[in-house]
Amino acid sequence: MPAEVFDEERRAWIAARAGIWLFQKRRAEMLGKRIRARSRAKVGARPDPHDDQVMAPLVFRPSSTPTGSLETVVVAASAMAAPLGWPLGRMLYMAVVGLIPERLQSYPIVALAWAAVLSGAPLPLLYDPSPSLASSLIIPLLLAQVPATFAAAATNGVLEGWLAIDGSSDWWPLSPAQRSVDDNLILGPDPLPMPTLLDPVGASAQPEAAPRVPRRRPAPINWARLGFPAAIATAGALWYLAVVVCGVMAYPAQLLTNTN
Repeated sequence: MPAEVFDEERRAWIAARAGIWLFQKRRAEMLGKRIRARSRAKVGARPDPHDDQVMAPLVFRPSSTPTGSLETVVVAASAMAAPLGWPLGRMLYMAVVGLIPERLQSYPIVALAWAAVLSGAPLPLLYDPSPSLASSLIIPLLLAQVPATFAAAATNGVLEGWLAIDGSSDWWPLSPAQRSVDDNLILGPDPLPMPTLLDPVGASAQPEAAPRVPRRRPAPINWARLGFPAAIATAGALWYLAVVVCGVMAYPAQLLTNTN
């Protein structure tokens, strides 16, 4: 995957901001293991098994510690709220990463966050809690998977450390177009002179390479551009959850009324 050229920067960003979250430390360890595997494949060095020790997944870690309990609650809540949006968002993330760096300069977190907001805006108009459990719970949950897919893809971009790469907080970070090289700049209308030992260094004609736009390091992050759609999506999700919970709680009363 061409996007692997950014693995080292992403690994450093994730490791520096992992905090108490063990799943982020595991993500940084897995990136480090992949980086070392590529280095060994290039130089033929003998692998050291102690360098590739990776933390166990969440299901195999004890949840008795405060950190383990918190991670379990967060993952369980995410799995219940987005049982389809979570895996679909991961698939969308992998598809977008495949466009880097040929078509995209970096991961479009802002565009995916706004896609979640725009696709989730019509949900309050489509929700009609009629007196049935399917219309009060199942149908709203299925409708919410569309914005949850884009929200999960944007969240994966943040968790995978793409904010360390220049352009991830832009609206749509397209790769800059390369300037076409004129053949006359390389061949020239006249025969190229043969360099000799008496010529000064750099006197031989060298073709001018197409300029590349330099990446900014460290990458500037527009937190307002990221936080605004995130706040709207969070508020909309909480409001939608409250409406669905109220509809489900009112279902027994409606059922009792219809029975009588």
